[in-house]
Amino acid sequence: MPFNPDMLRLARDARDLTQAELAKSSRITQAMISKLEHGLITDPSDDVLQALSATLRFPLEFFAQQDRSVGFPHFHYRRRAKMSAKSLAKIEAIINIRRQHLVKLLRSYDEPVAKPIPQVDLDVLGSTPERVAAQLRAYWMLPRGPVGSLTEVIEDAGGIIISTNFDTLLLDGVSFRSDGVPPLFFMNREIPGDRFRFSLAHELGHMVLHSIPEDDSVMESQAHRFAAEFLMPAAEIRPYLKNTNAKLSNFARVKSFWRVSIKALIKRAHDLKLITDYQYKSLNIQYNKTFQGGEPGDVASEVPTKLAAIVRHHLEALGYSVSDLARLLCFREEDVSRVYLARPRLQVVSSN
Repeated sequence: MPFNPDMLRLARDARDLTQAELAKSSRITQAMISKLEHGLITDPSDDVLQALSATLRFPLEFFAQQDRSVGFPHFHYRRRAKMSAKSLAKIEAIINIRRQHLVKLLRSYDEPVAKPIPQVDLDVLGSTPERVAAQLRAYWMLPRGPVGSLTEVIEDAGGIIISTNFDTLLLDGVSFRSDGVPPLFFMNREIPGDRFRFSLAHELGHMVLHSIPEDDSVMESQAHRFAAEFLMPAAEIRPYLKNTNAKLSNFARVKSFWRVSIKALIKRAHDLKLITDYQYKSLNIQYNKTFQGGEPGDVASEVPTKLAAIVRHHLEALGYSVSDLARLLCFREEDVSRVYLARPRLQVVSSN
């Protein structure tokens, strides 16, 4: 069968192995693995393929797929500076594999979307991130006040949100558009619910505002401003923040209603000039001393449902078995069950 070196690199990165580690585990020389990954050897023997398949825990058909890996703009990696190249490579590989799965699954699944996620150019419109966020809320006919479930809003607009374990808390989310799939949002399922909501709104800002990359810092600032206005519209949250009287304890009560972190509320109050620079600095010092173990008033994590519905369509409407899905996705049956059929984990939510 044909051999795709991209698939070998994806499999190795997904299993978090270096070439040397893979060579040791598979008893194939690193020289051979290097030549395979660079396309210098295009027709590996059956023994080599069997060894790679067994060690990397991917079926033989995985390595024959003719998909190409896609890279992601660096500005989508929030807090990426502290992450190792190996960690980023693993996350990229997992996201690429899941994207390839979605391309195949969506061939037999079609759901019309009335108001999809738009793309705008701030320079052409002469607009601001705040104005676009307000217009998008109006476009989607969101009621005044806090957004109920941001996950539901995005999925109703055609986006697909995939909660996954990044094995790090340094990365909140990655979003991108790719041929053959709707806008994709890969979100770290290990982050708290309030941080998940703001990070998801941040990624939505990238999807709406940044079809053409600009300066990293500019885009990060624009996405942050978009997220803040989308989740905490200035005109509506201003009275709540005024009533805090710049006291840390009062921000916790505002958090329970708006479902964003205390830290985000303090930043919003400062951006709206409701607290002085001195008060902002003082609140952050108090925050760091008081909430070393995490903020009070947990916000329940939002659970995406679109991907589960797509898989369920194949199982129930199309009569696929788990084995059929595994062959379609070039994935092991146990991995299909673990990744796509496992029940959502229960989360204990406490309130102080």
